[in-house]
Amino acid sequence: MKFKTIALAALAAVAAPSFAFVQTGGEIGDAEYVLVATNATGSYFQDLGVSTNSLASLLNTTGNFAQAVGGAEYTKFLNFGGVNTQWSIIAVQPLADGFSPGEINAWSTVNASQALGKIENAQFNNSSALLAGQYLRNDNASSPKVENNTKAIAVGATAYIANGYLFSQYFNARNTVGASAEMVYMTTSSDVSDEAAYYEVLKNTSGSAYVASFDGANVSITAAVTPAVPEPSTYAMLAAGLAAVGFMARRRKA
Repeated sequence: MKFKTIALAALAAVAAPSFAFVQTGGEIGDAEYVLVATNATGSYFQDLGVSTNSLASLLNTTGNFAQAVGGAEYTKFLNFGGVNTQWSIIAVQPLADGFSPGEINAWSTVNASQALGKIENAQFNNSSALLAGQYLRNDNASSPKVENNTKAIAVGATAYIANGYLFSQYFNARNTVGASAEMVYMTTSSDVSDEAAYYEVLKNTSGSAYVASFDGANVSITAAVTPAVPEPSTYAMLAAGLAAVGFMARRRKA
């Protein structure tokens, strides 16, 4: 079954906005990551000012990205008084109608309970386009008009879930404050609406997965290094080495 999405409408909206500083267009990899924190009473958006390509380059070299969260807009968000805040980090890039891989793209945190490979093409495309439109609206509503803007709005998570933002109806990208989350790349897998969208876990060139965290004050994205499990022979060599050290210590005492 072929499908149509609202992606082209979103493209028209974000193609040449007057004050759009969250990059959602350009060449593949130019899309910028945005922190979104939501609870029952409000939402907070912060353009992290780093593209998907730039972050990949950074994590291949230094292995770490960090940015503080604060200022007047974040204080406004906190003053809304919401509790149990959840957060996500998502970059979206709708470049075409989404009938083929690479035409609509998203780089996102993923909740640990979210089964990957479950979001369908039509769901993915529509949610990505809606989120790109939401980024545009926050850019245009920001004052003053600055790059890497922040914006607090008195609209809670329920409204976004109802409208498909943050993939919330179909894909859980959100995590509790203080938790860490792996990140994935997603795109359309085919022109069949109910086929699963393509995904892959984001990793640096050394094979270490991207792990994002937000503690309420700072955003961090690292290329987590999974400790290697020693081979049995390694344990044997370690035991032999410790035995030799013990033998030499006993000789010195004698």
